[in-house]
Amino acid sequence: MFGLVFGLAALAAGGYQYRSLARLLARTDDAQLRTRATRLLDRVSLDPLPTLPLPDQLGEAMRLDFEEPGRPARELFRSAQFPAGAPGLPRPGAPGAALGPRRVVAVGRAAAPPGPGASEAAPTGRLTLWLAHPAAPLARDLARLRRTLWLGLLGSAALAALLAPAVAAVALRPLRRMAAQARRIQQAQDIAPLPVPNTGDEVQELAETLNQLLGRLQGQATAQANFLAAAAHELRTPLATLQTGLDVSGRDPNLPAATRAALAGHDAELARLGRLVDDFLLVGRLGAGALPAARRPVALDELLLALADRELPRFRAAGRTLTIELPEHATTAELTVGTDPDQLTTMLLNLLDNARKHGAPGAPVALRLAGPAAGAGPTIGVANALAVPLGPHLAHLTAAWYQADPLAPGTGLGLWIAGRLAQGLGVRLGFEEVGPQLCATVAWPAPSPA
Repeated sequence: MFGLVFGLAALAAGGYQYRSLARLLARTDDAQLRTRATRLLDRVSLDPLPTLPLPDQLGEAMRLDFEEPGRPARELFRSAQFPAGAPGLPRPGAPGAALGPRRVVAVGRAAAPPGPGASEAAPTGRLTLWLAHPAAPLARDLARLRRTLWLGLLGSAALAALLAPAVAAVALRPLRRMAAQARRIQQAQDIAPLPVPNTGDEVQELAETLNQLLGRLQGQATAQANFLAAAAHELRTPLATLQTGLDVSGRDPNLPAATRAALAGHDAELARLGRLVDDFLLVGRLGAGALPAARRPVALDELLLALADRELPRFRAAGRTLTIELPEHATTAELTVGTDPDQLTTMLLNLLDNARKHGAPGAPVALRLAGPAAGAGPTIGVANALAVPLGPHLAHLTAAWYQADPLAPGTGLGLWIAGRLAQGLGVRLGFEEVGPQLCATVAWPAPSPA
């Protein structure tokens, strides 16, 4: 847009300059020709016979007329190169005109009729002299002027093309900062205000308006997170009481088998509801900001073995197998990282829970641990076969309340919680669809040199 505006402005300015300079050159050429015509006319004598000088410039032609009021004009002289009866001849004092390949001007003065005593007689008529010369020199000057202006226009266009990115970058720098901050807000744990440029224009007004909107959104999000955390916290106590009562009642040996089975079903539902409430409580705490991380050295191989023992009954109940793969040659020091074990456990449990619920029916789930590689720390992977390809849905897996299959069980919070915990722990959580499998990877950065 800058280049287009600059080019149009340069074209308009060049056209105006060309018209102005063309008129100036034409007036200059006419003035020089009129000066010679005036000198020739001053040397014309009508006493006793018309005597006049001939043009002394190559290619010039002349015509001389005498005119009295009430009588037709008499042609006293006409050069052979001057067209007879040429229409559109200018009048004395008027700008020059084009006469074919020539430029012609007219000058005049009062005079008596030609004859003896004309020099002393009263001037009752008027002499008009037209002088023409080739228009080629003026045309060459105009062509040279056009070439110069076109070269200047092309140079201006090239300069505009070179300057357009720099000017656009400077002009749009406030918007770029706002866009970058907006992108950070999408993945940030809080909503930071956009930078407000002190420009006093519409960009500053836009930034201030967006900050007011973000402030209201931040207030609403905080109120929602606080309500969710408070509600989940209040629900934990009655749920724990109900589950304890069901556990105690279910141990009564005198209960009929049908009642015992019903109580077991209620206990499972209460356990599921308890896990859901725990998720809501964690969502509320994450919505209010990053969870404080109690970091300490954690042996990843031991943590994965404990997770496998903990989750194996659930996988068996779901008809799936859970395999764990550990590196053979990595040392304990290489597999030990500084992290919050509780938050890491919650993140991995959510990844395993997602693989168990949403993988292809009966497909195994692999839990893998890899040692440090060049420029990277240890990695944990969870792989499961997909029931249907994710395709474009892969990028939305860590969005809150998102479910690729709306009919699948769950709330769509597990992977979002895992993503927020990964940000707080400083690890990279990535998802990749490799053929029919979904591979979730938790990667630690390379340890800094001591």
